[in-house]
Amino acid sequence: MITSTVLLKGLVAAIIVGFVTSSIRSWIDRVFLVIMLVGIVGLPIKQAIEINILVVGLAALFHVLRQKHGFINHVPAGSGEWYIIVISAALGGILGRFAGNAASPKLLLGVLGVYAMLTGLRILIIKPLPEREEKAHPALLAPVGLAGGFFTGLLSAGGKPFIVPAYNNAMGHHPQRAYFLASVGVVAGAWASIATQFIALQTPASATVLLALYEFALVTIAALIVNRFWTEKLAKVVNLTIAPILIAVGIKFLLSAVR
Repeated sequence: MITSTVLLKGLVAAIIVGFVTSSIRSWIDRVFLVIMLVGIVGLPIKQAIEINILVVGLAALFHVLRQKHGFINHVPAGSGEWYIIVISAALGGILGRFAGNAASPKLLLGVLGVYAMLTGLRILIIKPLPEREEKAHPALLAPVGLAGGFFTGLLSAGGKPFIVPAYNNAMGHHPQRAYFLASVGVVAGAWASIATQFIALQTPASATVLLALYEFALVTIAALIVNRFWTEKLAKVVNLTIAPILIAVGIKFLLSAVR
């Protein structure tokens, strides 16, 4: 049931998520929304994940439309890299959705807590590196795409805080190209997860779908507004602010899960 309290808290959560994700240039990955839906709105974690998977899927399509030239330049559809990432991420999304559906709420909360802590540490420690002249073998894209898809299905977390550094720092791709490579994986993983949820598992309740549309619309509007006055300084300040918050929230979730 959707109450006025849920809508009001959802509005606050969406504004915060839209501001943060636009400030740090994370247009698809919405793990912050899962955290807000659980921590502020007070939704059960499984419902929050189902909502966010739909939000991520819609955000992915929106991002593809906004950045279609970037995708064509860096990861053209039908290329070898595109096929490797799409197939592996889609498989990961299917496996992750089955795992998330079978997992207990406490286990999911604990995993989300660990993910949040690692994301905060990654923001503080790992920085983008310039492109190297020699890149890793394309086959290495598969395990990275599989892992990203799995976390998309499991937590509705696209894994981009870790996938982008894997493509950039470990595999030698330019930061911008690494971003688009990771984005292709999130798109494939998200929609494979959504298809799995609707076809093979329990179809989400109408209230869950409506809340997902509500959150997507509000997050997108807030993000587009923030994008109009985005600066590198804003991105740096927000990154340094949210990193310790993510670590603290992650610890809280983990402690709640083990009690």
